[in-house]
Amino acid sequence: MVIGVARAAGDLARRMYASGQATVREKSSAIDLVTAADVAAETFIRDTLERLFPGVALWGEESNQRPNQRSFWLVDPIDGTTNFAHNVAYCSVNIALQDGLDTLLAVTYHIGLDCTYHARRGLGAFLRDASGNERQLAVSSTASLRTALLITGFPYHRAESTDNNSAEFAYFMPRTACVRNLGSAALDLAHVAMGAADGYWEAWLNPWDIAAGALLVREAGGTVTTYEGHEWTLDANHIVASNGAPALHEALLDGIRAARASLPEKRLAVFA
Repeated sequence: MVIGVARAAGDLARRMYASGQATVREKSSAIDLVTAADVAAETFIRDTLERLFPGVALWGEESNQRPNQRSFWLVDPIDGTTNFAHNVAYCSVNIALQDGLDTLLAVTYHIGLDCTYHARRGLGAFLRDASGNERQLAVSSTASLRTALLITGFPYHRAESTDNNSAEFAYFMPRTACVRNLGSAALDLAHVAMGAADGYWEAWLNPWDIAAGALLVREAGGTVTTYEGHEWTLDANHIVASNGAPALHEALLDGIRAARASLPEKRLAVFA
């Protein structure tokens, strides 16, 4: 049911883009964008979920009002808006069901590929293709940092501060198989869950960016923590996800700590 809602929202976004209705405007800065499709998709998701599940609140990126209720939907109508606005297919609709800090259900719909990643707590993670065929997701078996493919992203303040993930990126790039910056945190986490990537880190994120993806990774057998190695929850705006190989996850945490040690200024409150 929730998968259908996410797919319909993604279809709405695609149709708006194709018809020229997905007009773009700045949000917090010239590089932080929102489109008319983001707003329309969130409204559609809100109205549809309210009809299907009356009384369950919703916290969405565009409205950004955290509910007082313990249980609520957490929604990013288009994760990867910059990609979407530039007609890059790597963007997604994300819906998570929260019980306080615990994520019970996750749906990440890949707008460009018309496929859906989904998970329920304790029941595994799955990929459903456009034809309805499903397969269970499992993380990779890569054990070392040197052979790992990592994904990351950069914050909107990257031109204003040296604490912008550049130090971490510079640390990992020569020590890994490669590091990619793809533009949708939710899909980045889904790729860790499906074993296409071995690890992911990023900071200055919002709960709607990563709640669904964090559950996908955990249900696929991976590990999700903060930069300091604590279990990740909605209260943390930074995340490290991996296939769970102890040496690899520890190398990710050690690398982030080492890279951040020499920063002239620090905007992120970690390793205090």
